[in-house]
This record gives sequence, structure tokens and C-alpha cells, in this order.
Amino acid sequence: MDNLRLRRFHDDDFAAFHALVSDYEVAKMLVIWPHPSEPEFTRARMDASEAKTGQVLVIEVEGVFAGSVGTMFGGLGYMLARDYWGRGIASWAVAEMLKRMFEGTTLEETTACVWHDNPASEKVLANNGFRMVGVCEGFCKARGMKLENNSLRLSRANWARAQPFYLKTERLIIEPFTGDEAAAFSALMNDPDIARMMTTIAHPFTPEDAATWLSERPFIHEIGEEKGFGAKICLHDGTLIGFVGIGGAPANTAYAFGRAYWGRGYATEAMRAFLEHCTRIFALKEITAGAMFDNPASAAVLRKLGFEPDGEMQHKASGRLEKAPLFLYRKINH
Repeated sequence: MDNLRLRRFHDDDFAAFHALVSDYEVAKMLVIWPHPSEPEFTRARMDASEAKTGQVLVIEVEGVFAGSVGTMFGGLGYMLARDYWGRGIASWAVAEMLKRMFEGTTLEETTACVWHDNPASEKVLANNGFRMVGVCEGFCKARGMKLENNSLRLSRANWARAQPFYLKTERLIIEPFTGDEAAAFSALMNDPDIARMMTTIAHPFTPEDAATWLSERPFIHEIGEEKGFGAKICLHDGTLIGFVGIGGAPANTAYAFGRAYWGRGYATEAMRAFLEHCTRIFALKEITAGAMFDNPASAAVLRKLGFEPDGEMQHKASGRLEKAPLFLYRKINH
């Protein structure tokens, strides 16, 4: 929605903001706002620390003040002028605010509350991943009465799971497998020197093997204990050249490229974008990786990406008859 944006409050927003909260149909869905509206209270909310620091932002539609959204009293809330109801603007604003709250922070969850007679707002929150966790009673100042209040919660994991995954770099596109790449994936990975470095890629690696590999790894955008996801790496013209994966706790990452694409800087380019995305979305404090003792190219890529040596272990790769040293690496995110 190119005609929408979130921004800080301006002094000249007062008239539009006060008109918004003077609408009883809006005020009755809020908690602390009185009705009739009091100008001093409106001004005080514009001058509150949440507004001054950008925790509460203006929703602007085609350059016009339309409402506000932000974190208030420990949870997320919004208000929108009636002229803008039913147009998807609230869902967009909530999604944008959640992105600002979660990306690049360590926030693990946020909450929201809606009155029982406000199904539209509950749907907006549900569309953004919130789930109902209980019912309580609260006092609505505009109505002057106690009402049933539905409590909702959104965890980082649920928020992350709902985020789209599509990364584009100078030369590459990283996105989920669709499941129809078996032939191309087999041709790319059917290489004994790849199998010598990987746990899940054997040799030979037939189209049937590739189809099974893909079917066993449906895309779910999450990382955790026994959870993870993989993605394909393609050139801008759609040519499949490799894959990347991450999962576990602490998160462990691995990648592989077809032989024809070695030595071109693709691994560093793809992994930098992928790891930045995962760190930002999942608030990863550390990421681990490994490189077989006879794979100095991968070790060099990991060092370029900020990984540091973290010991070694004996490891059985699919393409080896016996275990061999696996050099371990760790990247701490500050």
C-alpha cells in the first residue's frame, strides 16, 4: 500500500486527532479515552513519552491523518477514523508496527485487548498472528461501565512464522522450495564431493532421492528445538544453484552449491543475506556452523561472515566411509 505510512506525531495533528477520539463509535472501543472528549487529555496523549519516542505513531493515508498505532501500557493498540474502516488499513498498520517491534529487538511477545463487542479489531489482530488467551473485565471510560475484555497474545515465534520469506541480493534470490525442483536439485547435488561435505545429501543423489528430500522438508518459517527450515538459492533468471538451511537451538546453519557455482562469491553473498534475515526475525543470539577439515573454502566463507573457531568433533558425512574431523564455528550476535 504505497499510499500508507507510519510517522511521528506533528503539532498540527491535534485537530484531526481530537476529532478522531471525539467520535463515540471510536472512543467506545478504547479504554482510557473519555467521552465527551477533553482537549487537554488529547494533547497529553500527543505529548506522552510513547508518542515522543515513536512507540506510538500516526497512521497516514494519502498524506492525511487517519489514526494511530503503537505500544501502550505494555501491549499493542490502535485507533482508526471511521472513514478508513473496512479497507485493510488497520491490518496493514498493525503489521507494520509489529515489524518495528520485533525486528532487530529481543522482544519475545506482545499482548492486546479488545472489548467483546469489537469483532472487527479482534479479526485484525488474529490476521496478524494474535491468539486469544483469556477473558477478563475492564472499565471503558467512554461508556462509563465495566465490560468483558478479550486478552490476546502474539509470540515472536508466531509472528516470525507468518512473515514472508523472500530475499534478493545483487545476484541471487533466496526463497522456499516449491517441491517441483527434484530434477534440477538432483542434477545440481549429485556430486561425490558435495556428499563428502554434507550430512543429508548422499551420492548418488537421484531425482527420486531429491523428491524425497524435498517432501521431507516442507517450508515452515521457524527455528528452535527440532525446528528449522531450508530455502533454495537461485540466480535472478531462476537457475537453481544451491540451498541453505538453519535450525536447532542454538541455531545451526549449513549450505551447499553445485560445483559449477563454486569460487564465485555466491556462498558469502547468499549466507550474509540469509543470516542477517534470521538474526533480525528470530532474535538469534548466536549461530553455529561446521566445515569439514578438508573444506577450507567453506571455512573461509564462515570467517568472512564473522564466525570464529569453536573446536572440532568427529563427524560422519554421507559421502564418507568413516568419521572425519569437523571444524566447529560460532557467531555471536551483539
